Amino acid sequence: MIFRGPESLQYLSRKEFQHLGEVMERVRRIQDRAQLPDLASAVNSLIPHRFSANGSFHIQKKTLEIGHSTYGEEHTHLYATQGYVTDPAIQLLQKTHIGTVSSEDCLDMPVPREVISLKLDAGIKSCLTVGVRGVLGLCTYYAFSNFDQRLMNRLRTMMQILAPHFHLAYLRATTRHNEDQPATDTPALTAREEEIMRWVAEGKTNWEISIILHVSLNTVKFHLKNVYQKLGGVENRWAAVAQWQNGAAGLLVPPTVRPQSQSAPSSEIPPPRTRPPVPSQVVR
Repeated sequence: MIFRGPESLQYLSRKEFQHLGEVMERVRRIQDRAQLPDLASAVNSLIPHRFSANGSFHIQKKTLEIGHSTYGEEHTHLYATQGYVTDPAIQLLQKTHIGTVSSEDCLDMPVPREVISLKLDAGIKSCLTVGVRGVLGLCTYYAFSNFDQRLMNRLRTMMQILAPHFHLAYLRATTRHNEDQPATDTPALTAREEEIMRWVAEGKTNWEISIILHVSLNTVKFHLKNVYQKLGGVENRWAAVAQWQNGAAGLLVPPTVRPQSQSAPSSEIPPPRTRPPVPSQVVR
């Protein structure tokens, strides 16, 4: 498989990160199935789109459940019964060990002609599906269609950050009382780890955090590595933020060793090409 590299993602502005923070706060209030449409409306405030859907996919059982969809009854039924098996995001969840995947990640994954025809019949033009790997084989997926094609990479970047939050919200809304789900108690972080996580949640890079806290870059990386392990061995900073803010540990599957033949995309958002300005207020 040939994966898109991090260069296809876009670094977000300070204002966009603030907006993402508001979306994260909104998503944390989702508690039941009736609120699942709020996931799509939260993204719509960032990237306007016409159609959206979310649901869950069980890797071992090969079953799909639709949580919410605005694609229309016929198209939703065809996707739930046949189309999902050709969805690139669903295929990547089964073929790789990456925590968060999207339909735009793999360059050489063909789309069957009948699926293209189905989309055209339903009036679907641009489309992005995102999958998040969960524990016990239970994954979640999020689909968005008919947005400005020029915003594809920006939407993909934003969903890299938001998808872990959406995954935890979906689990709360649909499987909150499922006894098969693991305990969600978050292990205690140190004061320094909490401080670093607050800056990470605001979109600061490791370099910026090192300047703010007057510590070396390696010290910041060391603390983050400890945080990742405490939160269940999560894959990246965005999964760590999601589990830290939601008070849940172990609901996002940690990474495993990937086959050498697969060149997986980086799960980190690429840093800006030039060093960002040092914040005016230095916090010790």
